[in-house]
Amino acid sequence: MSQLPEKIGKYEIKSLLGEGAMGIVYEGFDLDIERRVAIKILHPYLIKEKNGEEFLERFKREAKSAAKCTHPNVVSVLEFGQDGDMPYIVMEYVEGLSLQQVIKNRRPISLQKTLSILSQLLKALHYAHQLGIVHRDIKSANVMILKGSGEVKLADFGIARIAKSPELTMTGALVGTPKYMSPEQMFGLKVDSRADLFSVTMVFLELLTLLPKSASIPRSSLPEIVHLPPNNQVDYSILYPTALIPVLLKGLSISQDKRYQSAREFVLAIKLVLPNLKPKSSASSDDATAVVQQSTQIFSASKDELDTMTSLLVEYVGPIAKNIMTEHGNNSSASDLASAISREITQPEERQAFLKRWQNMSGTRINSGASGGRSSDSTTVGAGTNVGSFDDEMLKKISENYASYIGPIAGRLVRHYSATTNSLEQLLDSLSNEIPDARDGQKFRDTWLRA
Repeated sequence: MSQLPEKIGKYEIKSLLGEGAMGIVYEGFDLDIERRVAIKILHPYLIKEKNGEEFLERFKREAKSAAKCTHPNVVSVLEFGQDGDMPYIVMEYVEGLSLQQVIKNRRPISLQKTLSILSQLLKALHYAHQLGIVHRDIKSANVMILKGSGEVKLADFGIARIAKSPELTMTGALVGTPKYMSPEQMFGLKVDSRADLFSVTMVFLELLTLLPKSASIPRSSLPEIVHLPPNNQVDYSILYPTALIPVLLKGLSISQDKRYQSAREFVLAIKLVLPNLKPKSSASSDDATAVVQQSTQIFSASKDELDTMTSLLVEYVGPIAKNIMTEHGNNSSASDLASAISREITQPEERQAFLKRWQNMSGTRINSGASGGRSSDSTTVGAGTNVGSFDDEMLKKISENYASYIGPIAGRLVRHYSATTNSLEQLLDSLSNEIPDARDGQKFRDTWLRA
């Protein structure tokens, strides 16, 4: 390791924060605005090698990828620059520990805290994946836990792939960390966002090994996963919460198609088993109710998204936009909320213009099947009556069928969504979106539309 540089660009260098295979990270200080920063540089020898141009391009892409992810659970990139022949990335300074350091301490971590960490990590990935960015190096060392608040920040998009960009070749190089790598990534096959979700599950396993031994949650051993590559070291002697075994098995599926297809689906799977995770002793710190409240809101729209959406809606409906936003609440993802409030715009052309502008502004896609106006065709139930006026017998039959897809909470979800719409099509859209497997959701929806 070379001597600590005095300055990089305009930044004073205070200390060495860490060193990896590709780069070095220093603590720096911005004299102009008196702010601590983290500065990452490439190992100089990498640029001089025959693949130096590719390493440099990958380093620039890290800055580009991370700069796109302006999210509370992602380490912010502040600047990309070059000092002589040395490129560098300036990031927010995160005061805290990596999850790897937390795990190495071997101190017990409650189930509530574990699910909070996982939820925040999945929320960051949900945002990145919607932008078409696959991280490809999810591991405990890249998950930062902030001192004091316990907030989670995902770092190091160094090998991230932007879906619309050509893949760098890096011939002969294995990118990623083998222990956490999905099978397809390990064997050099096509990688998409589902690879990140496999890696998240490996992190989840690590966290669950630190559950307090005193917690009275029913536990079982994980069945051996056939054909799992040897680099994915799973300790089958550990007892994991029984209710989470199916969740873990799906996350670690060898087949991409049998794995979670999105971060949202992963969270929903956990949400569905939460009632079975409540310890026998109500005095336990792993209170299931608190976990439910936290997990059900991880995809809620942020304050910035709400403010932007309100300003946009004002252009179409005037001053009542704020009232509409308040009525709909903010316990939905930004895309779901945009879809819901668009139905308050009476003119179809204006409604579509609103949705298109929101998609362009946010970079997210909106389910077009749920964004149309209130239905006036034969699928509308109780037209002209109060919202939620469905036939009780019909709701009972829907609930019974829905339970085969989603379990005992079916009746509760049917009551909830039927109270917010008088359109059968919109009700089925909402219910089908809660079914973890998208194909099952479509099957359920089509069955009832044809009934």
